[in-house]
Order: sequence, then C-alpha cells, then structure tokens
Amino acid sequence: MSTERTRPAVTGHYDVRRGAAAYAPIVGAFGALSVPATIVLFTTAGTGDTTLVSLAAGLLVVAMIGSLTGSIALAAIGAEVDETANLPAAVMFVAVPVVVSLVSVLSAFAVLAAIHLPTQKTLFAVIAGVGGLAGTYFTSFAVGDSWHPGPQDPGVREEWRRRQWIGSRDDAYRQCAILAAVSSVPPVTGLVLRLLGLHAQPTESSVYALVGAGLALAMAGTFCGVQRTMHPLSGDQRGVRRYEAYGTAFSAGLYTLAVLVLLP
Repeated sequence: MSTERTRPAVTGHYDVRRGAAAYAPIVGAFGALSVPATIVLFTTAGTGDTTLVSLAAGLLVVAMIGSLTGSIALAAIGAEVDETANLPAAVMFVAVPVVVSLVSVLSAFAVLAAIHLPTQKTLFAVIAGVGGLAGTYFTSFAVGDSWHPGPQDPGVREEWRRRQWIGSRDDAYRQCAILAAVSSVPPVTGLVLRLLGLHAQPTESSVYALVGAGLALAMAGTFCGVQRTMHPLSGDQRGVRRYEAYGTAFSAGLYTLAVLVLLP
C-alpha cells in the first residue's frame, strides 16, 4: 500500500499590492537619475544642435516627472489594505507614466548619441524601442492575475464574476497573452522602421509635440490610476475593463512608436 500523501494543488496568485509597494522606490530612484543628466546636458548645450539638445532635455524632464508621479501612485496602491478588484486596473494606468519615463530616458541617450556618436544612433534608438516593448509587456501582465481580486463571499463572487470581463484564471491568462501580443505591434513596428532607416528628422515642432505627448500621457496615467484606487460607495467592485486594458497597453506602445519615428 502506498504511503505517499496527495499534495494539494498550488493555486497561488500575484498580489499586486506587494508588487506596487516594491516597485515604487525603484521607479522613483530611476527618475531621480534624470536630474543630474539634465544638468550635465545643459552645461554642454553649446556643443551640439540646439534642436537635439532641446529634445534630449525635454525627454529627460518627461522621464523625471513620469517616474516621480508614477512612484507616488504605486506607493498609494501598495498602501491598500484589501485586495479589491480595482487594483489591477489602477496598476495598468500607473504603468503608463512608468513606461513613458523608461522610454523617455533611453530616448534621451539616443539623442545624445546622435550628437556625439552619430554612427551609433540607430543602436541607441533600438535600445529605447526594446525598453518600450518590455514596458508594454509588463503593462499587459497585470491582466494575468486580475481574476483573483474581488468579493470573497462565494455566493456574491459567482454572480459578480459573470458580470466581469475577466471571470476566471483561464480567461485572465488567455486575455493577457492576447493583449501582450496585440499591444506589442506599435513598438515592434517602430523597431522595424528604425532598422530600415525610416524616421523623421527632429524639428522644433516635433520636439514640442513629443515632449507634450509624453507629459500628457504621464499625467493622465497617474491621475486615472489614482482615481481607480477609489472604492465605489455602492460596494460593487469594478474589475479590469477591456477598454482600460487595451487603452493603457496601447498608450505605452504608441508612445514608443512615436519616439522611434521622431528620434534623429
């Protein structure tokens, strides 16, 4: 007779609150590094194309603002006591300024490479694109464990799940894979265009447009993320919605595409 004991199935999940609390100081420190880089850039402003210097400085400022506001929003999510269904959506919104910050700082170095190492500018632009692609994937990843948070009362939970976009673990993993694949199209397109040498030469107008778009995305993502941490007075928890998932992931991907097209 076998003496082996049957082990229970492992049904663990990712606690988004702990992840957000751990990411917050990392993201904040990342943005703080943009400050000395901006100072150094201004001290050497007279040695290169003023349009490119303005673009690099603007991207570094976007990176600083996106990372600092994103880190504060992540800390707010990490301070949540209960694992409610709105938190994965909040993380997806907050991921937008974080990705914008990541892409912006890498793109600023690509601009500096265009000034001082013109033969290597494509390499640095591709590095920025890969950073954006990774950020888009991590934004999509939040859908994978969005099935777990929500009402814990079995009777209430079953009825609540039927009204959600993500209703089970299988749904969550399948939709996560689809979202990651679809939202990667813009950054991959940008990478292909760069490798083919197809991009625009930066102008004063494109600098304003790119920096303005980065700031707008960073602030919108932070604001929407913080708002999404608010709990409805009715007590009916709001899980991740399809338009929120695709809107956040595509925002990160499209910003990456725009940067790759407008980098020198």
